[in-house]
Amino acid sequence: MWRFIVGLLATVGTLTLLGIGGCAAFLATGAGAPGDGVTSLGTTLVLKLMSARPLFAPQFGLYSHRIGDAWLAGGASNSGGAVLLKYFTPERMRELEPRLAPDQPTGLDYYPLPGRGERFPVNDPALAPRLTPRPADDAVFLQGLLEGIAGVEALGYSRLAALGGPPLAPRLGSARAAIRSTTASPELTLPSTA
Repeated sequence: MWRFIVGLLATVGTLTLLGIGGCAAFLATGAGAPGDGVTSLGTTLVLKLMSARPLFAPQFGLYSHRIGDAWLAGGASNSGGAVLLKYFTPERMRELEPRLAPDQPTGLDYYPLPGRGERFPVNDPALAPRLTPRPADDAVFLQGLLEGIAGVEALGYSRLAALGGPPLAPRLGSARAAIRSTTASPELTLPSTA
């Protein structure tokens, strides 16, 4: 399952981490040059882009954190793992994974949210999820949700660029943090670069 998610989310040229916070995810990758982007997929979807200057646009949910002499600009979308878990158990997603076909887009135009409201890249507390039509095939529906999350990611990086962020560096890789049990600490696999 995670290979598929990372494959979808890495299409915009970012390093994708699963299950840890945005700033921690960014720092864990070793990224640090202007234009380095890191996406963290947990309950929500967090995007961080290293910038020489801060970017703030509350109307889009964009904020910045100072890191040394630079800034991590980005935002947190309500899209992410919570919407996946609203429809599928982790076990069911693992069962469906072999049937996912990332090289064959579903054509579904989803904006997956677990309920009303979005923070970034659209700041609209009344925004309704866009999850129709619902295919009868669960694998197609799951793939459509994942494509929708990847679309939110792409929109987020486009928004950062439009608001003065540096060009996204063409660095690809992935890292994964996964909870093995409810009492275990997250296990982090450090990034591989492509």
